[in-house]
Amino acid sequence: MERTPPEVLSLEELGWSGELAAHVPAGSSLAPARVASVYAARVDVWTQEGPRLASLRSRALRDAEGGVAVGDWALVARAGADASEVVVEAILPRRTSLLRQAAGERAEPQAIAANVDRVFVVTSIEGDLNVRRLERYLVAIAAGGAEAQIVLTKADLVEDAGAALERVRALAPAFATSARDGRGVDELLARIPRGTTATVVGSSGVGKSALVNRLLGRDVQLEGAVRAYDGRGRHTTTRRELFVLPGGGLLIDTPGMRELKPWLPEGSHDDDTFDDVAAFAGACRYRDCGHAREPGCAVRAALDAGELSEARLVAWQKLSRERAERAERQASFAAVAESRRRARTNTLALRKRLKDKGR
Repeated sequence: MERTPPEVLSLEELGWSGELAAHVPAGSSLAPARVASVYAARVDVWTQEGPRLASLRSRALRDAEGGVAVGDWALVARAGADASEVVVEAILPRRTSLLRQAAGERAEPQAIAANVDRVFVVTSIEGDLNVRRLERYLVAIAAGGAEAQIVLTKADLVEDAGAALERVRALAPAFATSARDGRGVDELLARIPRGTTATVVGSSGVGKSALVNRLLGRDVQLEGAVRAYDGRGRHTTTRRELFVLPGGGLLIDTPGMRELKPWLPEGSHDDDTFDDVAAFAGACRYRDCGHAREPGCAVRAALDAGELSEARLVAWQKLSRERAERAERQASFAAVAESRRRARTNTLALRKRLKDKGR
């Protein structure tokens, strides 16, 4: 599989800007580089001199919320006399990011992509069209500051894509594509011009790898078979990776995600995606209205009047509960960590007192 850009690109073509340059210390010998793929302990980076393999300083990992992500901008130094390898000394502040909640009980973010202009949520027009799942992606994208668009794949399998497009365009701009006959591919390419970074996300089996291959004009991603009994596919993309498109735009491909729990940074909210629900909720008589049987509930009134769907409210409430549960787990882990810190401090103080007394 090809992992490097077909040509050496300038920093500006890779997305470098004056805003990023302002974070480089004056007189620094460190060079800027863009993260192109992430392994367990190393990353591929693209520099002005070409692709390099890089190791990571621990402080660079600490500075990157959710871990180092494809699309991150880094400052690198040469690793000894070998010019083919460098060391990532720092990760620069992200302009945008796409984060989800990492798997497991601990409430931690996982970075999917960084410094992207546009996120294309890919879903199959046939068999996999799930509006509730799309809403979750849109919440995560809005929280990270990127623009969201929906891409319906496998349009060649239906006679008319109009009904499906109408459903999803109520959520975000959308268009239909087919990797098989090429429809919509030129439109998608036009939305990723030179100097722009985009990423594609979606579930397994929705045709994402086939679409990426069509965009690149070559087979770089394996395409998995879709099971006949449930229409779902296998993971074929194994890690996140940056590619250069024929027109000069940059595209980050990502493995299929079976579940997405949006990670909302402190101070962010999901009202941008659920602006219809939030607008009605803001008119409720009580600020802490649970939208059940409270008097003066504008949300229940909108449901009764047919101005709001029950499904939208349920989805909004579920995301709100998940965010509250995550905050509770974070507080619990923080309390345990503080308790352990105090115990260590007390133990060290006791040892010192005993030592001073000669025991």
